Amino acid sequence: MQVAVDLNVNWFVQFIITTFIVGLGFGLHRFLKDTASKFFLFEDPINHSSSSSYSSLNSRKRGFYMAADATEPCAVCGKLTKKRCSRCKIISYCSEACQRSHWISEHKAKCNNLKLIRKTNSNQSTSTRHRSGETADIVHHSGKILFPYDEFVELFDWESPGFLPCGLLNCGNSCFANVVLQCLAFTKPLVAYLLMKGHRRECRRNDWCFLCEFQSHLERASQSSHPFSPINILSRLPNIGGNLGHGSQEDSHEFMRFAIDTMQSVCLDQFGGEKAVHPRSQETTLIQHIFGGQLQSQVICTKCNNISNQLENMMDLTVEIQGDVASLEECLDQFTVKESLHGENMYKCDRCNEYVAAWKRLSVHLPPNILTIALKRFQSGRFGKLNKRVTFPEKLDLDPYMSKAGGDNDIYELYAVIVHVDMLNASFFGHYICYVKDFRGQWYRIDDCKVARVDLDDVLSQGAYMLLYSRSRVQPRCMHPWEPNGADIKKEESSPAIEQSDVECPSVVPENLDVVGGSDCSEVTMTVSDGGENSSEVVVENMEDVDSGATTLVKNDFGVGVSDQGDKLAIAPSPNFELDINF
Repeated sequence: MQVAVDLNVNWFVQFIITTFIVGLGFGLHRFLKDTASKFFLFEDPINHSSSSSYSSLNSRKRGFYMAADATEPCAVCGKLTKKRCSRCKIISYCSEACQRSHWISEHKAKCNNLKLIRKTNSNQSTSTRHRSGETADIVHHSGKILFPYDEFVELFDWESPGFLPCGLLNCGNSCFANVVLQCLAFTKPLVAYLLMKGHRRECRRNDWCFLCEFQSHLERASQSSHPFSPINILSRLPNIGGNLGHGSQEDSHEFMRFAIDTMQSVCLDQFGGEKAVHPRSQETTLIQHIFGGQLQSQVICTKCNNISNQLENMMDLTVEIQGDVASLEECLDQFTVKESLHGENMYKCDRCNEYVAAWKRLSVHLPPNILTIALKRFQSGRFGKLNKRVTFPEKLDLDPYMSKAGGDNDIYELYAVIVHVDMLNASFFGHYICYVKDFRGQWYRIDDCKVARVDLDDVLSQGAYMLLYSRSRVQPRCMHPWEPNGADIKKEESSPAIEQSDVECPSVVPENLDVVGGSDCSEVTMTVSDGGENSSEVVVENMEDVDSGATTLVKNDFGVGVSDQGDKLAIAPSPNFELDINF
């Protein structure tokens, strides 16, 4: 009898253990399925028709994977879909046609970077708000304008009396940073953005953010009539510039550059970081709208007259003041003067395929809305500061220094000046002060915590180290003339998991484009028609105005570039023969 009881107890224990194991197995299966369903759509053969399974299979063959967590707008047409790129699993598409179109136009260059970002985000312990927001921004804005230019125009034209300058305490050799913070505090579009729109509520950084801190700095400056300490920024100098240190004497121009670069990085972090954003899209951030411009380096071969134009981004201009120059205009003349390349400095001409003598000229190709100019007063020696007098105007016309005439739109008004006060012409020792103009037009002299009103004549008599000018009228557009859509189309490879044979390759040359030119290509006529009675004709005679670095090769040796207004095309000869669309 006792044995039977023991057997019953053992059977009951075995039943409990078996039930627990089975339940644990079902629970684990459900957990794994729920986790996987966040990334894949499971087709149930019992509850789904064969057509549904066939559709899912075709989706995978076309290079898609199905995300079951939420629908996202198609990156091309905006239609809601659960299909995403099978490689990066971030960008959404509603069809194979949309995927291939986006792959050719921009996604190919960024797909691998987005894949790495997705893996990095999944491995890091970040907040849900940070991860979801970052992914959404990449989906919607990658390869597009990051900060709408019409919103920037509103910030630039902000009509507000602003606030009076507030002094800043010197926290130990911090005058170099104080003057830069004061100048930024009266850069209208930046102030309007931080005080009106506010960066803090949009910021997705988990660590210290310069724009968030500078917003707090502006809020305090606008509400305080007494000097305060900017220690919250000064204590983070290594975050702004790697070689900057709190308590050491630094250069204000260097700090200005670091501050602008840091703000640009903050803007890009909202869209996945610099590596995740197309280089052209990087030029459409708020900071680029404010400070960004372009320089053009033009080289003309003296043997074949071939013109080579190279463009580079600029956040400021640094001009030499050595020699006989006595004014800012003369400094800019010297900056843009033609330079002869000869002797050991000869130019390698692509057309001649040899080193030849050439002419080189720097010019401003795309002027910034806020122009920062640094006068190169400091030399390499410890006692190498140039204290010569260099006059500068209240209003500066940048048109003579442009690569092409811009009319009366390139007028700039002075709003801030940084001065370095030294002893015995020493570049390693001195003190920084600044002069700023508030939004009402009144000038002030700021020496750390001391603020005093001054006249314009007092400002113009200073030995300036840095000059900040604002355009009288905002730039009418942000995209470059040859990039009307910010798109970049070149000879492409196939997109992931898409068969080339299944897709017809579109013609890259419009059928309604006729090009007529003489043998010497001195004049080229292009006719564009819409197939009906309407047609337009463009004649190009001055080939020097055509940017060879931003052209579309159409036939043999003709290059096509879009005009500033985006409604005309210019044609120029080119030695290249491959088809390269940049439309």
